[in-house]
Amino acid sequence: MRDVRRDYGHGVPIEIDNQNKPLELLSKWVQDAIDAGVTEPNAMNIATVDMRGNPRNRMVLLKHLEGDYIGFFTNLESNKSIEIKGHSTVSATIWWPEMERQVRIEGVANQMDRGLVEDYHSSRPRKSRVAAWASDQSRPLGSREELEERFKQYDSEFDGHKIPLPPFWGGYTIRADRVEYWEGRPSRMHDRVVLTRKSEGWDIVRLYP
Repeated sequence: MRDVRRDYGHGVPIEIDNQNKPLELLSKWVQDAIDAGVTEPNAMNIATVDMRGNPRNRMVLLKHLEGDYIGFFTNLESNKSIEIKGHSTVSATIWWPEMERQVRIEGVANQMDRGLVEDYHSSRPRKSRVAAWASDQSRPLGSREELEERFKQYDSEFDGHKIPLPPFWGGYTIRADRVEYWEGRPSRMHDRVVLTRKSEGWDIVRLYP
């Protein structure tokens, strides 16, 4: 493993046009990834801590980006939701290896406005909406057949009807308090820029790689 390495070369110096719009560059980079055909261009890793203070990570999809907030959708009874309710400070990492770019966001997560959740739920493919009802996320599952049977049950129940938003399904918004942009450069001389929320606005600093 120690001999597996890649030298980066696509990056250019990171420039922040307006430091009081810390997620403006994130929006641009997501669009760049979409345009480049990156697989899951909005995939991000969410880190939480459990009740014992142990860190836990998983991948979710970035589905909300507005102002200083990012957001994702999930089962409100999942492990990640329980952990957020117990300790709302979280960290998110978005990594595009094809683009040689990474963004890290730290902030406080809160349950998403129900109107936003309703709007997103209604836009999902029908089978994804059925799956939201069928999955008792993060709970023990006896067999794959049990899950498939639950899916068939709800698929039949909602056949010909509008699929309502499950009461246990929603989302979280994260108010960004620290944002770090990283871009790969040759010889490990990477570019790193951090924006940090202050009472009077946002501070910006460039870091050694």
